[in-house]
This record gives sequence, structure tokens and C-alpha cells, in this order.
Amino acid sequence: MQFNYLFTPFKLGNVTLKNRIVFLPHFVALSDEEGMPTEREARYLAERAKGGAGLIIMCNIACLPSGKMSHRFINGWDPKIITGLKQYADMTHEAGGKIFGQINHGGHTTLMDPPQILWAPSQMPEPSCQYNTKAMETEDIESVIEGFAKSALHFKEAGFDGVEIKVAHDGLLRSFISDFFNRRSDKYGGSLENRLRLPLEVIHAIRKTIGPELPLGIRLCLDEFTPWGYNLDFGIELAKIFEDTGEVTYISTDAGTFSSFYMEIPPMAVPAGFAVYMAAALKETIKLPVIAFGRINDPAQAEKILGDGHADLIGMARQLIADPETPNKAREGRIDEIRHCVACNDGCIYQVMHEKPVRCIQNPAAGREKTLGIGTLKPAEVKKRVVVIGGGVAGLKVSEIAALRGHKVILFEKTNELGGQVILASKYPLRDQLIEVASYLIKQINRLGVEVRLNTEATPEDVLALKPDAVVVATGSFSPRLDIPGTEQENVYSVYDALKEDASIGNRVMVIDLNGHWKAAGLVEYLATQGKHVNVVTPLVFFGQALEPSNRVMLYQRLFTMDVKMTPHHEVTAIRGKTATLKNVYSGQEIEVGDYDTFIYVIHNRSHEELYYALKGKCSELYRVGDCVAPRMIEQAIWDGEEIGRKL
Repeated sequence: MQFNYLFTPFKLGNVTLKNRIVFLPHFVALSDEEGMPTEREARYLAERAKGGAGLIIMCNIACLPSGKMSHRFINGWDPKIITGLKQYADMTHEAGGKIFGQINHGGHTTLMDPPQILWAPSQMPEPSCQYNTKAMETEDIESVIEGFAKSALHFKEAGFDGVEIKVAHDGLLRSFISDFFNRRSDKYGGSLENRLRLPLEVIHAIRKTIGPELPLGIRLCLDEFTPWGYNLDFGIELAKIFEDTGEVTYISTDAGTFSSFYMEIPPMAVPAGFAVYMAAALKETIKLPVIAFGRINDPAQAEKILGDGHADLIGMARQLIADPETPNKAREGRIDEIRHCVACNDGCIYQVMHEKPVRCIQNPAAGREKTLGIGTLKPAEVKKRVVVIGGGVAGLKVSEIAALRGHKVILFEKTNELGGQVILASKYPLRDQLIEVASYLIKQINRLGVEVRLNTEATPEDVLALKPDAVVVATGSFSPRLDIPGTEQENVYSVYDALKEDASIGNRVMVIDLNGHWKAAGLVEYLATQGKHVNVVTPLVFFGQALEPSNRVMLYQRLFTMDVKMTPHHEVTAIRGKTATLKNVYSGQEIEVGDYDTFIYVIHNRSHEELYYALKGKCSELYRVGDCVAPRMIEQAIWDGEEIGRKL
């Protein structure tokens, strides 16, 4: 593909970017608990510059102690951070990129549970949060302005190329602008002019501190996507006001709030590029450069946005977490080698919202760049004949890594296609993009010359006859039968059997969920979209308990428009004909619920480990990866494959 725009230089103020790709700021929980910069975060950011991004914008720096949404937010007000931040700037510059630093005050939004205190324009909790706030006094507001200015100065002194402030999905500045959150009666509340006073004073203070040359951008929420929040028209009006100050260099588009988290960091149920229309509307209205955002995970998509004039720069976050080398691969014509983010939110967002280091289900190197990053995979000193049994994601990943290191790999798969359980998972409504996880790995092993033997169930004799130097068992897992009376009936299925084409599923279905994740959640939606009545019974506190919140909220929004009943706090103890016995897990009280045509159970899998034990002691090197070690998630299966592939 020819790129006429994506890899052309662009100027933001006095800073020239080598291309139009921006690594957007996001919390990564890689700084230390004392709020100090770390080498691992510096490497994380530099890795994306090494991968070809023109501009890196690092995550939130808190302007004051009261503004820290997490203990792992960097203390922007403290000059002690300068030395550490200089490492961030130096490493990014050495990798060929420019780096800006984003400053925020969390206001009424927090990841702490509980926080010590939350500041807000008025005393009221954010609707998605149960913690109340302190209504800020005038001296609090003055300290915020001073904190933003100090933080900006520290960025400049550390050698950063620019500064950004957050008037976006979380934070104090957006809530001051909001007539919902800001109910003050002083000069910082009431009219729009008054509500904008704090953000404008912050801009003035920063510009006065850093001087006229250093770029100063705004990450701006254009649409809050809440019943009580502002819409795109108002968001564009805000952008024009900021532009009119003459002190702002660019606008980076954003949307959503903590109360509409699913639009802030949208899962795969939201279409790729969903927010481009917002950037396009803004681009038609202002003269400042505009950064587009919103599930942009493909260079061709990015090129079209630029070619259509909808934005000046392309913002990517999760895509560059999944594959930091996306820019280089696109520029070099290696489009098929790009690993696309599937917007599952399980490895990245779900981790950091618990203040754990950022991860990616597909990219084990995310947050571990020093040991697993670009350039760390070395050719094997001794080239081996490696046999891998099982073509799910664990088997595919170990095959990829082993082949990249120069080993000769033979992969056995007993079915007629590669991908394992991901194939079934991608059949669920709005989950089809999961197949990308397997598709990428399949492309890789084909490119690397892995010998694939489909429709071949490997026996110990088959494996040993190949005289392998190493064997990796990746035979996956299976669903055992639910251990209650009645599961031998013809109208009772495991989730896997229910998804087969010849399964006879009636119109009234009871789903028994002991899993709490997508295996049951997707099944319920799959059945409900066919017009079936579904009652999902689970002993958990609520259905979908293990789902990442943005996914769960959007799932509920869909399910509550269908014929779906949720029965938490109950386990099914017996099935007789069309009737199930349900027991409350807290009271022990039992009830009978009848008239169900079909019962489908989703329980914890068990490992297919027979082949591993049959080979144990007969191979010089024997490993197992993925579910055949213990049934887990995609992230853990791929990590197993990476780890063993590097060990071979």
C-alpha cells in the first residue's frame, strides 16, 4: 500500500514530527508507588518511538497530591521527578521520536478504593463512583493552577518537547466546565465564562511558565456520552474558545467519562474508527491541528482519515500496546505482519484500573520491554527440531517464537483448522474480532515456514518417530460434565456441544454459569439474538462478574433489550426433564423452575494432559503450554508460548 500522508512530517509549534502517528497518553501503572519515574516506564514509551511513532505523549502526571488518581501517578509538582523524566525524554529521542507530557488533576475521578479525598467544583460524587467530594475553596483552586504550571516547568527542564493538559474523560478541568458538576456561585461557577475560568487560567499560567515556544496541547472531551453531560456541539465550542486564547498549539480529541467508560476506551463492540466524525467536525471548525482517536488500529484506516482531511495526526494507544512496530511495519510494506489490537480491554485497561502494570493479551512484552521488547529475541545457539502438538493460541505462539529463533518446527493439529477455542469464541455476537489473535499467529507461522499437519491427532509413537530435540504439548482443555443429577439427559449440553451445528437447542434455555466470563456471557447473547428466552443462573454475585467493566456495561445494555433473565446467587443442584432445582447459595433455600427445553452449562475446564504424561521421561526436552497446563485466558496461553519459545 502507498502512504501519501501517514509518513510525512508535521509541525506542532516549533517541533517537527517525522510522521503523523501519535502514541496517545494512558495510565500504565509503571511508575513506582511513591510517584517517581521508573526505567521500565521510560522503556515502555521509548519502545513505541523505536517502533516508529512520531510523537509519544506520556500518561497523566498529577499536578498536586490531591489530584493523584492512583499511587502510581507521577508527582508532577515535585522537582525530584526531573532526573527520572529526563531518562524518558532521552530514551525517546534516542529512539527517533518526540515526547510530550500530559498533566492532570483527577478531581472526582479515582482508581483508589477508597481515596483519601477527592476535590471537585461542588460537593457531589461522580455518578459512577460512590465516594463523595470536597467542594474546593479558592486557595485550593489557586494551588491547582500553580501545580499545573510547576509540572509543566518540570517537563521542560527534563527535556520534553511539549506539554499537554487534560480536559478530557477524567479530571478536574472538565468537571469545572460542566454545568452538571459545577454548581458554584462564585467567579468559578454559573455562566460558561465563569466555568471556563479555571482551565483558561491554567493555560495562561503554563504558557507564562514555559514560554511561547514549547507546544501546549489540550486533550479535549468533545462528547461526554451521558444523559446529563454535554454533546459534540458544546465540545466544539470549547475547542474554539481554547483556540481563541492564542496560547494552545493543538487539540487532541477524546470522548466519554467515567460514567460512560465504554466510550472512553471502547471495547470491540464499538466499531473501529467510531470517533472520526468528531475529529472531522472539529477540523471543519478550527484552524489548530487536530489529533484523531477512537479504535484506530490499521494504517490503511489512518491513511484514509488523513487523506479525507478529517484530522492532521492519528492517535493510537491500544494498537501500539499490541504492536509497537505498527508504524515501521506499515512504512516498510510489512502490512501482513501487523498484530492488530482486538479491543478486548482485558490485558491493558482491566489491569491498570486495578493499579497493576499494563499488559496486552497478545503482546507479552507490554510493560516488560527490558526483557521481552524489540531486539531482545535472539537466534538460538543450537537449532533444534521442535514438535508442537496443538494449534490453539498457545501452540501457535510457541511455534512462532521457536521459528523466529531459527528452530525447525512441526505443528500437529487434530482438527482441520488452527485457532483452538478462539474459533468458537469469535462466533459470539460482536466478538468476531477475536479471531485476529489466531489469524496473526497463523500468518506468522506460515511466513516462517512452520510445517503444519492438520487433521492429525498425534500419538506418543508419532511424536517420538520424528526424533525431536524438544516437544511442546499444547493440547488444550475440555469441559467435564456438570456433576449434578440429570446431566445425562439429551437436552443438557456443555457450552462446546451447544455451539455445534447439529445441536438441538429449544426456545426456552437455561444457561448455568460457573465461569463468570465471556464463555457464558457470549453464549447468552448468542442465544438471545436468535429470539430465545434465556435464564442465566449463576452462584456469583452478578452475571458477568469477571468481565472487564466497559464490556459488561455494553453487554447489559444489549441484553436488557432481549428476552433474558438473570438469576444470581443460585446454583443448579439437579435437572429432571424440563425442570431444574435451584438452591440459594446463601440461605440454602431450594426452588424448582420448569418449562425449559434446553440446559447448557459453562463450568471450569480440565486440561487435556494425557499426551504430556505419556511422553514424560521419553523426550530430552518436554514442555507444556496453555490450557493443558491449567485452563486459563488468552493472555496466559500466549505468555506460556512466549516463555517456552524463548527457552527452547
